Amino acid sequence: MLALVAAGFAVQTTQSASAIGFSTFNALHFEINYLDHGFVRRALVGTVFQVVPDAWRTVAIIGFGWALVVALALVVVWLLHALRARLPRDQCWLLAVLWIAAPFTFLNFGYDFARLDQLNLLLLALSLCLVYRGHGLALALISATGLLIHEAYLFYGLAPVLAYAWVRYRAVPSSTSARVLFWPLVAALATLSAIAFAGRYEAGRSSLVQSLGSRLGDPNHNALNVWLRSGMDNPEYVIGRLGHGLFGTPELLAIGGLVLGIVAALIGISFAHGRRPDVFVVSPLAVIPLFFFGIDYARWLGLIAILALTVVTTQVLEGRFAGLGVACPRVFYLLLVGVVLLGPLGSVHLLPLWLG
Repeated sequence: MLALVAAGFAVQTTQSASAIGFSTFNALHFEINYLDHGFVRRALVGTVFQVVPDAWRTVAIIGFGWALVVALALVVVWLLHALRARLPRDQCWLLAVLWIAAPFTFLNFGYDFARLDQLNLLLLALSLCLVYRGHGLALALISATGLLIHEAYLFYGLAPVLAYAWVRYRAVPSSTSARVLFWPLVAALATLSAIAFAGRYEAGRSSLVQSLGSRLGDPNHNALNVWLRSGMDNPEYVIGRLGHGLFGTPELLAIGGLVLGIVAALIGISFAHGRRPDVFVVSPLAVIPLFFFGIDYARWLGLIAILALTVVTTQVLEGRFAGLGVACPRVFYLLLVGVVLLGPLGSVHLLPLWLG
């Protein structure tokens, strides 16, 4: 398994147009902070990095990006080893290839770590463990932290976690079930209300650029809009970009088809085990609203795929799924190897980065 992870890193590093490095887009997400800019969205990580001296901050951030990917790799390796005793060999290897080598997992994690999905995916893994153990207060703290890191955690983190909690505890009315659902909801509502009320930088673009000072002489102006534009303005922006032909019809159809295919696969596996799909099985659908709030369509698709793998892995570990419900012909592995060689997808378009 570790060899597969290493291979994934190698392909990503050699083929990515922006291997783990430090673009102006990445840099800006680590400079916005509560100390200089007030309580604005996505400033928690930047605030933490303010304790690092300016001369060392770039190195620290790049190291942080690598550390996130390594931590995720270790989590996945641990999960795959746990699955070896529960799945047939061919199906275990199929999950391993999907987790490690698919373009939407480790190949993409190194390409763009500024959006901090990698950090929030670690929080998702931790949250699922906390649900399993019934630690509601700790789960509330993690939920609020995830939303402060990036408010999109609501869709790809908090939603599946609460769905898992509901499925796990609905048949066992107790103080544990109430605690595991109630406190995270309270924390999430409070955090989201604060972000909605004060999350935008109100002083304007010129003031924001000036506040960055010498730390970032030429900030990425597209990234600046994250803090200058209200979240409710995003759908209008997305519609405008779509209207100007950002995506061609074939690409939109391909994205929609892949989303439907992923959800159909989850439902099919559930029925194959004699189970009706529950809210946790279909929880990857919670990511769909993000298609209306941002143009990072390849990124949203990747998160849906990662959540689907998370659902299947969790269900197998808990004994709800005895397998994947399908045979895995060897030609399928050859197809996956071909996909790996295409390299990472990036954030917006479905095509590999090297084609863009």
